[in-house]
Amino acid sequence: MLLSLGMLMLSATQIYTIFTVQLFAFLNLLPVEADIAAYSFDNKTENFDDLPARFGYRLPSDGLKGFLIGARPENACEPIEPPPRDNLTGAFIVLIKRFDCNFDIKVLNAQKAGYKAAIVHNVDSEDLISMGSNDLDIMKQIDIPSVFVSEKTANSLKEDYTYDKGGHVVLMPDFSLPLEYYLIPFLIIVGICLILIVVFMITKFVQDRHRARRSRLRKDQLKKLPIHKFKKGDSYDVCAICLDDYEEGDKLRVLPCSHGDDH
Repeated sequence: MLLSLGMLMLSATQIYTIFTVQLFAFLNLLPVEADIAAYSFDNKTENFDDLPARFGYRLPSDGLKGFLIGARPENACEPIEPPPRDNLTGAFIVLIKRFDCNFDIKVLNAQKAGYKAAIVHNVDSEDLISMGSNDLDIMKQIDIPSVFVSEKTANSLKEDYTYDKGGHVVLMPDFSLPLEYYLIPFLIIVGICLILIVVFMITKFVQDRHRARRSRLRKDQLKKLPIHKFKKGDSYDVCAICLDDYEEGDKLRVLPCSHGDDH
């Protein structure tokens, strides 16, 4: 019984693990909508993926249109040059290189320079990172939106869509919740169900063991049972437990039910 219980628990755990891995794999194959629309001087258009930061303001519902300028210095770890003053009607968005300092410092420097949004790009990687902040004081100061893009996206933006080349970009808000908002609660529920199943199986196993012990005779009681030597013509010639035939001369313990046991 203990072996069966262990195998059942192992099977439940394996099923849960396999299901979780398959679900992750399936959801990772779902398409991701582009969040940056870029327009060049000659009407060329491209869409790029981004990942919004976990600090600062959200993008407006209709998106944020602006002219893209590379940060100087490009890592924005210190005060950067402000946007041009010759265009008083449009907003400016700054493109910042990753590393050398925290994301929140980069975005705050962009905000102080007068930019309406910031795009931080990866270096030697196409991965998208969810930018966060551990400094509450800096977070409270940031009121512009910011997003993270891959290095390939940054190179494409620099090549055709910057302000000096006559292009502009539109940062579109992503109204869908991150995958974790759906997946983590689901996995928690499945995990709780698995735990309840395991607890139920263990409880039932313990109850069955206690019930079996209560129905058994103690060793001292077992020794008090009368012993009878089997001979042909006795009332019972088959063991009530294992159903084997008795043989002449077998020593039998006479059970309270008057049946014989040769064990």
